Amino acid sequence: MKLRIRAALALAALLVLAGCQITTFEQAPLAALPCDPAVVGEWHSIGEAPSGDGEMILRVAADCQLSVEERTAEGPRIGEPTRLFLGEHAGRRYAWTDAGWLLRRFEEDHPVPAGDVHLVRFAIEGDRLSLWSTDDKRIAHAIIDGDLSGEVSARDRRLFNRLVGPPSPEVLEHAGLFDDASADFRKIEPRP
Repeated sequence: MKLRIRAALALAALLVLAGCQITTFEQAPLAALPCDPAVVGEWHSIGEAPSGDGEMILRVAADCQLSVEERTAEGPRIGEPTRLFLGEHAGRRYAWTDAGWLLRRFEEDHPVPAGDVHLVRFAIEGDRLSLWSTDDKRIAHAIIDGDLSGEVSARDRRLFNRLVGPPSPEVLEHAGLFDDASADFRKIEPRP
């Protein structure tokens, strides 16, 4: 799977296909808001086939600590938790995590500067969480064309973008910044 899809699935993580891709931000483009109780809980990925549900589980604690569990053929894979940050701009909601954590969590060896973040857009309707990861190929083209300020690194069929500059929420309005399709999760209520 591409790293960007796993990044989306991980909220930050939205979402990892063959030929890894990711976009990081030098700084979060938004100020962080307090943890939203609507985000808190356990979220299971919704698969295309009935047996595909719950392949990825996101757990968000009341203090916005995020832990991610992957269900694999070898058994569950749980990594270190991280802080999840939330923000809002122009009526849309965003979540981000430390980019270094995300790359370590999904075993990608690309180094990123300390402080870089990975950001996804999200929406919650009822018990459904939808996450949109960055569209890394379109972002790379926008950086190369000078429409976005950043750096592009491509090697071994892998693409790494880094958006640089002072924090500016306007970057989130750039056409093509996020994928058209979302990764979806369903909230699982704790059993009594």
